[in-house]
Amino acid sequence: MTGKPSCLSPRERASGPTPLYGYETMRSGTGLKNYTTKIKVEQTVMEIEKVLSKHGVSDIWKEYSGDGEINGMNFVVKTEHGKIPFKLPANITAVQQVLKNQKNAGKLSKIPWHAINDMAQSRRVAWRIILDWIDAQMALIELEMVTVEQVFLPYAYDPVKEKTLYESLSEKRFVGMLMDGMEAKQ
Repeated sequence: MTGKPSCLSPRERASGPTPLYGYETMRSGTGLKNYTTKIKVEQTVMEIEKVLSKHGVSDIWKEYSGDGEINGMNFVVKTEHGKIPFKLPANITAVQQVLKNQKNAGKLSKIPWHAINDMAQSRRVAWRIILDWIDAQMALIELEMVTVEQVFLPYAYDPVKEKTLYESLSEKRFVGMLMDGMEAKQ
């Protein structure tokens, strides 16, 4: 011990180093953030719109699935370089799979199986997590640690190609960005 105060409990210190990735909730034995939420998707989306509008977003619109459920949100931010559209998708199927996996692993004791199998619960969880993420990003922007462009860049949306920047780069297998072969060039 270095003599410096530690913000970790003795139990946390004994468990060893924290991994570079993953969620605290997963490591501590509890479930996915917001997994017990009962807040309606429409309420959460209104909260997201409020947060975005307070931070310079000029246009907001939602995308709906064939069954009338919100499955994505788009917005436009005016930057020093002009207006940039962004698209935030909600991968509801992935959220439901994580909930099922965690329920099987015994991490979700507060919610019954019928709720895990209900896509409406997965939607509520997904949108609450998106709201929390946007709140955190806006805090970084307010602190001037990052710009809107830096935070949302992977979600910059090209309406002509109907793809985000991430989707375009992924489709091209991130050519020109990977470090593979960099050692050979040095």
